[in-house]
Amino acid sequence: MGISELAAALGVQPSTLRHWDAEGLVVPGRAAAGGARRYSPGEVREARIVHQLRMAGYRIAPLRALMPELRRARRWDEVMSTLAGRDASIDARSAALLAAAASLSAVISGG
Repeated sequence: MGISELAAALGVQPSTLRHWDAEGLVVPGRAAAGGARRYSPGEVREARIVHQLRMAGYRIAPLRALMPELRRARRWDEVMSTLAGRDASIDARSAALLAAAASLSAVISGG
């Protein structure tokens, strides 16, 4: 699949896919003639995963760490376990941020 086809299928701009390539999130093969990006079925699947995770709020840097883990996971339960671990990390950081915000609010209000 070419970059324009995949971009249309995902509802993103081709520049988004080029950015994901530059960041190492989804690195397609290159066609022999002209070096155009060509996405294999596995790379299309990875692009769909990245797209869904981006829509869920995952930022590029965490995805750079997460995608290799997902590539190594060969079974769905491994993928779900990896994502659950990431979600737990986000939940813990969110709770810490909320607690810090409450403490800061108390300090600022003098209470």
